[in-house]
Amino acid sequence: MRGVRGSVPTPAADHLAYGGNTACFTVDWDGGQAVLDAGTGLTGLTGAGPWHILLSHLHMDHIAGLFGFAPLQDSTVHLYGPAGSRSLLEGLVGPPFWPVGLGQAVLHETAPGRSFPLPGGVEVSVLAGCHPNGSLLYRLTDGETCLVYALDCELAGDMAARLTAFAQGADLLIWDAAFAPRDLRPGWGHSTWAEGIALGRAAEVGQVLMTHYGPDYDDRSLQAQERLAHEAGGLFAREGMTIEL
Repeated sequence: MRGVRGSVPTPAADHLAYGGNTACFTVDWDGGQAVLDAGTGLTGLTGAGPWHILLSHLHMDHIAGLFGFAPLQDSTVHLYGPAGSRSLLEGLVGPPFWPVGLGQAVLHETAPGRSFPLPGGVEVSVLAGCHPNGSLLYRLTDGETCLVYALDCELAGDMAARLTAFAQGADLLIWDAAFAPRDLRPGWGHSTWAEGIALGRAAEVGQVLMTHYGPDYDDRSLQAQERLAHEAGGLFAREGMTIEL
């Protein structure tokens, strides 16, 4: 786990027990690897690749890591994102906003209802999230193990039912816990750890991992939330944490 924050990075000392970088997760399996979102946590990743980066959407906290991602300049990087990603990213990551561009990155535009393969026999399915300007939720499976990545998603309308079906039987659900339950703001496109636990139970998910914490929650606040979530079976993400499925 490279970045667990939402909205903006939080490098303050009282935010670092959980981590101050924005959303970025790596997933490794025999024969391949994927990176989920390109928040500021991406900048610490190095290596020859090839890299496969799945973008949930193009809000800045989910793409800011591209600016300092060194492999863009000398490695094969595949970026997957919503329709329009190519022109928007090429217009943003490069002059006059940044001295270098996307290098030789290959951009793949995807959409809800589609699926695509990754090296090593992993299939990725896509679901539309409920978020201002839209978001994409991803289900990765090799036929035996399954992970669902569902950040920047509010359980409004029929979203809970659609996501329950999408996540059914997953081993791990990475969940948007941007708000504590008492602070939830309808219409902002985010959720709570309590909603994640309820959805995980409905979808018979093995484990629900909370992340994308709002910048106002310091370590002390997150520890209090984590204690309550732990009693209900939820887990809070911290930078540097690994989970084996």
